Amino acid sequence: MCNVERCKSKDGYSVYKIEKEDKQYYLGDNNNYKKNIDDLIINMDGVLFDSIIFIFGIDTAEYIDDLKSNICNYNKVIIIEPNEEIYGVHEANIAKANISLLLYEEEIIEGVLNFIVNYKNFNRLHVHCFGNYEEVYKEEYNKFIELLDRRYEVASSSISLDNKFKKIFFENMVSNLYQINSSSPLNSYIGCNKNIPAIIVSAGPSLDKNIKTMLEYKDNLKNFFIIAGNRTMGTLIRNGISPNLIISIDPAPINHEMMKDYLNSSVPFAFYEYSNKDLVNEYKGEKIYISQLFSKTIEDFSNLSGTYSGGSVAHTCIDTARIMGCNPIILVGQDCAFTYGNHHSKNATFNIDRNVDNRNLISIKDVYQNEIKTTKTLDFFRIKIEEYIRLIQDDDEVKFINVSYGADIEGAPHKELEEVLKSSDYKKSVEILIPDKNIKLEANKIIDLIYKHINTFIEKSEECINICNELLAKNIKESLMDIDENDENLQKFLYVMEVIDDFEFSQTSYYLGSYLTKFLFDIRQKYFEMEAKDYETLSSNFNYQSETFLNYFQELNITLKELKDLF
Repeated sequence: MCNVERCKSKDGYSVYKIEKEDKQYYLGDNNNYKKNIDDLIINMDGVLFDSIIFIFGIDTAEYIDDLKSNICNYNKVIIIEPNEEIYGVHEANIAKANISLLLYEEEIIEGVLNFIVNYKNFNRLHVHCFGNYEEVYKEEYNKFIELLDRRYEVASSSISLDNKFKKIFFENMVSNLYQINSSSPLNSYIGCNKNIPAIIVSAGPSLDKNIKTMLEYKDNLKNFFIIAGNRTMGTLIRNGISPNLIISIDPAPINHEMMKDYLNSSVPFAFYEYSNKDLVNEYKGEKIYISQLFSKTIEDFSNLSGTYSGGSVAHTCIDTARIMGCNPIILVGQDCAFTYGNHHSKNATFNIDRNVDNRNLISIKDVYQNEIKTTKTLDFFRIKIEEYIRLIQDDDEVKFINVSYGADIEGAPHKELEEVLKSSDYKKSVEILIPDKNIKLEANKIIDLIYKHINTFIEKSEECINICNELLAKNIKESLMDIDENDENLQKFLYVMEVIDDFEFSQTSYYLGSYLTKFLFDIRQKYFEMEAKDYETLSSNFNYQSETFLNYFQELNITLKELKDLF
């Protein structure tokens, strides 16, 4: 608990003095408070019109007027205050249309960052720690930076993935449309294995030891719902263990390679829109459809269930088990680390694993609280599992057990697999997944809709290119704010903006997937770079806006023609 006192700095500004852990601190410079404000404003130099600004610490809010003078209405400002009493003083006064004040609570901050920071804006973030907050609230500030860095990595890796796989994603989606009618929706299995324990089989180094234990207690496995990814399916089958469900979400051809010897299996196989098309087409067993995209684009699919996305098939497996009512959820081979110095189980290693990068390893705690090496990517998978466990705890009483020997996973205490399999708590038999093919989708109509959408906006982009060139040729000097609303040139300009809205907010545009997200990201980086201080002038400049939108439609035209060539 902190005692808070409002004081005057030696240069005449209000500043809070607090007592924390028997020490007294000023939250700003008591001698030269103006320098704290100047430092904030200097740090905002180059802020773009749509930058998101995070300020750690509000203190007495003396900097607010200067802050407002250096941003535009399009900016978002998030001020994070770790002192509850100071937060309470300002709570009712600070909130503006584009300025928010948040009390520092880790879960709240994490949720806000997950909501706000995305592929469009992750590289348009400005962060400033005001005054002495970094010293006084070092732990809280460092945690905030950790959360922000994590969100940045998610968003940046997302756009990298979109760029790498955009063609494969689209081709998989088009092909998989034809597989949905012969599949059962995941919704058909909600609660189907209520309180049956699930074993999620991942390919971490611990799997080698876990498999031996599973074989030792093989007769008991009938009471466990076993879910595997495409990498571990072969490991189980070669050892005479039949999983109850296989899930594959990766788009790349290597996933077909991993399962090529098991395509005639009768184990139910779950996929989503972007799963590898050859694997989905050739797998002979019953299929289950997980809706991630079409539930947003097809009205009749709006009630279909998707799953939690955490970057790995393991996250999809875990959430699928929860949807099916399984409890507890047991993590096998979920190391998220280089256990025993290995990156994968020796039983689930493929040629692709020869190129694993072992450089830049970091240290984390293992299940015994000893140090273990991992990569940032593997540790991210651990973090997303922990996030998921926290996320569902409010609604579900699902327990998690980690029987792997790698990273410590918060919320999933470690137990020996032998202890779990010998337990007398799990005697109920598993329910098999009975097909329920109740989806009716006219794939040809969807593909025709996408094709027409692409053609429509190729034509409209060319029309808008001509309009923008026409407006630029006129070299209009009047401000957009001063032109009569019935002016012909203004009406043409408004039409151009309307076409942009029609394209970006159309549900059909979602089908364009990574082509759309990559296009929107690239456009912002190349052509929407005006600084906040110039926003009012440039946003009303007819020539500047016409040239910006000319570039927009030229780039859109190229993207859509690239997509059209895929048909």
